[in-house]
Amino acid sequence: MFNNLVNNLNNTIWSWFFLPGLLLCALLLSFRCSGLQLKHFGLCMRGSIGKAFSRRENRTGGVSSFQAASTALASTVGTGNIVGTAQALCMGGPGAVFWMWAVSFLGMIVKYAEIALSISFRFKNKPGSPMYYIRAAFGRYGRAAAAAYAFFAALAGLGMGNMTQVNSAALSLADAVKYIYGSEPVQEERLRLVFGLVLAVLCLVILSGGAKSIGRIASLLVPFMSVSFILLSLGVLCCHGHRLPAILVYIIKEAFNPRAALGASGGLACSAALNWGLRRSAFSNEAGLGSAAIAHGFSNADSPVEEGFWGVFEVFTDTTLLCTLTALVILCSGVSLPYGSSPGVELLCSAFSTVYGSRLSTVFVALCMVFLAFSSILGWALYGSSCWQYLFGKKASAVYRLIFSAAVVTGSTSSPELVWSLSDLFNALMSVPNLIAVFMLSGRVSSMTKDYLRNLIS
Repeated sequence: MFNNLVNNLNNTIWSWFFLPGLLLCALLLSFRCSGLQLKHFGLCMRGSIGKAFSRRENRTGGVSSFQAASTALASTVGTGNIVGTAQALCMGGPGAVFWMWAVSFLGMIVKYAEIALSISFRFKNKPGSPMYYIRAAFGRYGRAAAAAYAFFAALAGLGMGNMTQVNSAALSLADAVKYIYGSEPVQEERLRLVFGLVLAVLCLVILSGGAKSIGRIASLLVPFMSVSFILLSLGVLCCHGHRLPAILVYIIKEAFNPRAALGASGGLACSAALNWGLRRSAFSNEAGLGSAAIAHGFSNADSPVEEGFWGVFEVFTDTTLLCTLTALVILCSGVSLPYGSSPGVELLCSAFSTVYGSRLSTVFVALCMVFLAFSSILGWALYGSSCWQYLFGKKASAVYRLIFSAAVVTGSTSSPELVWSLSDLFNALMSVPNLIAVFMLSGRVSSMTKDYLRNLIS
């Protein structure tokens, strides 16, 4: 009964608020910012990752923009790219990939706006965050709206940013150990418990160092694991490259297919594809949730627009690149999709095994899940702690860190279905005040963007 209630709330908020809200907000921002994410895509790349690689980034103390972006990517580049994409394929069909592309394109401008607003509304000696621009947007109701966002974001940190990540990683690790050494169910439960305890202790140690410590760890973990995943995925696509053109055509065809959907997804195929493409794209890149604005609020950046460029880069890397690679690897490998189910990492393991063998694939995916999940947990620990601190004061952040670490252990031993459902719900709830605020402040974002581009040309 509880699961049904959560699922009904999810469907209502995602279908009747988040989808139209994100679409409307993205279209408005795209129009008012002259199609920044498309027309000036190269500028966004040069102003973000290009600046970091050319060593032109300001590093005069504090958290650098690259470290802030690594923290934001750490929270997004995780199980959402692997497990979330696999779930989108099985619940929404291959057409869900097309809608993940569409939502990622729209998400670029929304995430750009969130980060730019976070820097724009940053106060002296206080990091920027969605809470401050939400307060400004809602006027007399600003404090209540900001508190609601902070509360749901803190809960999302325990769900999406914690339990879903460690749950998927623990299951993947247990599968790898079972495949290599063999294990009884009792031993598997013990392994998952030990894994959760070790991860919880590591989290407590790193979180005590604050945003800068998290940024340093994330700037090492995220590039290494992302590049490793990309290289192995390209290897699979090279071996099955003859199937790629047909798969791309099939993805687009299924995105608009009006036939009845398969399995538990229900309804029309195009509707299921849109619904699950939207959900898992948002879960993956977090555009519309405002979470990355918290990480970038700690940066030492001076220009809201230049810091906002990182939002375009993050969505492109996370969804347009990594989620697409995951989907194409699964589809091109020829593995069977269990429609109507919510798979874990087994689909990707099966896809990799067609080229690298079962043993190597299982070990690599397990290691990938562990490191990506750990980086995501650190990023969301910062988000949740910041929101908790906003609600209850600086001293209370230590309490949240303890709760967060306890949730790591809980997530490693819990059932995945309920964990994912609750995470979807908290994501949807935190998006409500954030999207409304970004929509209401779109004029400010437009003014900053046009002034910057005008000065750049002159």
